[in-house]
Amino acid sequence: MKILLAGYNVDYDLICELKDKSALGQDITPETISAAYARISRSPKSVDELRADAVAYVDKARKSNRNIVFEMGHSSVAEHAVFNIDVIGVSRLLVEEIEKFRLCSYTEKSQRYVLFDKDFVVPDEMTEAGL
Repeated sequence: MKILLAGYNVDYDLICELKDKSALGQDITPETISAAYARISRSPKSVDELRADAVAYVDKARKSNRNIVFEMGHSSVAEHAVFNIDVIGVSRLLVEEIEKFRLCSYTEKSQRYVLFDKDFVVPDEMTEAGL
């Protein structure tokens, strides 16, 4: 199991200062995080890959956000620009518990759209019992 702080909202002035001090030719923006998470439910890519894609193509991420949030009405995706924790490599049971006791929105990979070939967790107790 991996739990990562994937991102959180930062003051705009700090974002501008970071951009001025860095060699990045692109915007530094939390929009890329929400665009990455908007794709997680239907993409077989890992969340790390989705975030990297969004950062590499900020204009595409902004267009995606406009489409998903404003045209399709999935406003919960915009909340990802505020705070994100990745929970990776956990059982389906734990996912259900996280959803049941959540304090905020969540996005997960869809079992309908993404094939989980070997990307699943079998509890040690089941393996040890020969199940």
